[in-house]
Amino acid sequence: MSNATLFCICSLVWGSTWYAVSWQLGTVDAMWSIAYRFLSGALLLWLICRFRGRFSGFTRQQHLRLFFQGTFLCGVSYWLVYESEKFISSGLSALICTGILYSNVVIARFWLGHAIKRSVLIGAALGSVGILMVFFPHITQIDPSSQELKGLALALVAVLMFSMGSVSCEINEKDGLSVVPVTVFTMLYGGLEMVGLALLRGVPPSFDFSPGYLLSLVYLVVFGSVVAMTSYLSLIQRMGSDRTAYVDIVYPIIALLISTALEGYQWTPVSVLGVGIILLGNVFAMGNRFDRPRTETSC
Repeated sequence: MSNATLFCICSLVWGSTWYAVSWQLGTVDAMWSIAYRFLSGALLLWLICRFRGRFSGFTRQQHLRLFFQGTFLCGVSYWLVYESEKFISSGLSALICTGILYSNVVIARFWLGHAIKRSVLIGAALGSVGILMVFFPHITQIDPSSQELKGLALALVAVLMFSMGSVSCEINEKDGLSVVPVTVFTMLYGGLEMVGLALLRGVPPSFDFSPGYLLSLVYLVVFGSVVAMTSYLSLIQRMGSDRTAYVDIVYPIIALLISTALEGYQWTPVSVLGVGIILLGNVFAMGNRFDRPRTETSC
């Protein structure tokens, strides 16, 4: 599967999960919803690997790294995003998450010694300007005297955590680790961590058997976790965490397109122009890296 295809899968699927997550909020505590999502995803991927007869083993040090990645990609970071939306709108939360592109570049520079590519910086700057134009109405509605600042802080911490998890995934390629088994344990550790935190906080397990919750959970497990997370980790190994993070610039636009169709979101000339600038930034950020030779991604 080409890098461009994987990029489109991540953008389209994660753009649609913002709407699916809205069906998860309410009856079931967010920690348990996240746990159900990633534990089910890990089980499904594990069964696929077992059926194919191949499943890579890992060393103790690699398991520690996968636990770190599970915490920062599928565990606490997701929970902080859910928590932030108690105080700020999902649109503003999505806007803050676009900062992953910048933080990935900076963290990779100081942690792994990667050079900061001019094309990525230009693309990031254009993408961020476009995102600000699209979400400008949300920004103007922030009340500094309210608890929205708490929501902003939670979202920013989530961004930094997700970036650290993303950058650490680049080490997997150096170790020659296959993407699918890595994804299994990343989701497994993230899900188990959510179970542990929920129990420590005295939140008993609960479940919602309504059609909306069940259908959204199935979608989030199969597409939002198994398909998109595997594609995202594959892209990190192929293109690096800096260019892969441009997914986080594109998927909020997908989310708004879905909101337009299902929730009546109203576009303005400024927001349409913002989308055009984002696409231009995509061209600068990606360059010819979509053509990078693919690596092995089997179990």
